[in-house]
Amino acid sequence: MRWYQNVPCVVLLSLVGAFACESEDPEASQGNVGGASQGRICDPLPDSNLELFEDLACVPLATDYTPRDAGSENDAYPACVSDEGQYVISRASGADGISALGRVGAFEEIGVLLGFGAQKVPTPEDFVAARVIYSQDQGLESRVNRREDEHYPPLGEACQDLSLEEQLANADRCVGAAKIRPLLLDAFQQGAQGKGDATVHVATIESALLWFLYVSMHKEVTSATTAKDDIDSVWAKYTGGEQRDGKPIGFARYVRARSRQVHDRIFDGVLAVRCWRDLDSGDTAVNLAMRDRAQAQLDRALLKGLALIVRSRVKATHCPAAFESARILGEVLDREATVRDAAMAQTLREELAKGREGADADAVIASLDALFDCP
Repeated sequence: MRWYQNVPCVVLLSLVGAFACESEDPEASQGNVGGASQGRICDPLPDSNLELFEDLACVPLATDYTPRDAGSENDAYPACVSDEGQYVISRASGADGISALGRVGAFEEIGVLLGFGAQKVPTPEDFVAARVIYSQDQGLESRVNRREDEHYPPLGEACQDLSLEEQLANADRCVGAAKIRPLLLDAFQQGAQGKGDATVHVATIESALLWFLYVSMHKEVTSATTAKDDIDSVWAKYTGGEQRDGKPIGFARYVRARSRQVHDRIFDGVLAVRCWRDLDSGDTAVNLAMRDRAQAQLDRALLKGLALIVRSRVKATHCPAAFESARILGEVLDREATVRDAAMAQTLREELAKGREGADADAVIASLDALFDCP
């Protein structure tokens, strides 16, 4: 199924090509499609021959939900719908009612078109077509623009109701509008105009959307406090609608390729938040202590997954696109890294800021391994 049907304004001419579409935001206009793209396919590909993470010394916390341990019999959670180890959809309409599945599908379509992982040098027309998918009504763009990072304190108003100046002044909370959206718009525009390294623009788009998926999973747990069925979007945004042993897409595809252990721990976290909303099943949840435990379990594992992506990408010192991905996703890790060890977090920031040729990859990897040791 294709997720970019019914886009209201697209003119894409074969070979010569031009893109023209009225937008509420002038910055969103792509302008004229450029000539031949610049850039090269990295050899070897940055996501080939990945080092798989497994650390048997990593064990769940005493407060964690552990459905793989005798069906949750040995943890502190009462019996719940997740104990069989399968995700059980909350909403009565089933998977058809989970709109997040379409957005993860759109992420994958953009990835194939542009070659996420520096697998191709896309043409300017490819960037235009990818922007069409991104801009679909009620699709990725609509959620990126309003996404708030619930790790930071709420403001007096929703970020989408603030002026641009106010959003930028509260960039950590208003992460979608202030940080992720500008990355995406610039990369789409530069790619469509044939400017710069096309593979680096692709890495920017890929990493910005992974950032969006990460903060969205955290946000959906919080919003499920008053909108129960939002809990399904956590599962959708992690696996794209697959069970633990299925063939995941989206965020989970990246994690599972790097560590089955971390993938399992994230899926345990997804089941933990589903268990919470099963046990605390009123229209408005009241057991916020259980919610916070489950959310923390999920977030800890997701951060380890992000750290593994950064780790593998920074190792690909031959590939500019891979380092750009590490730089962007390293910024996502900075908040928690600073909480855990401010000095080591500073080292991580400083090394990534030096750029691909100046950064000490070994120092980055050592910092990541120390800061994010277990999922």
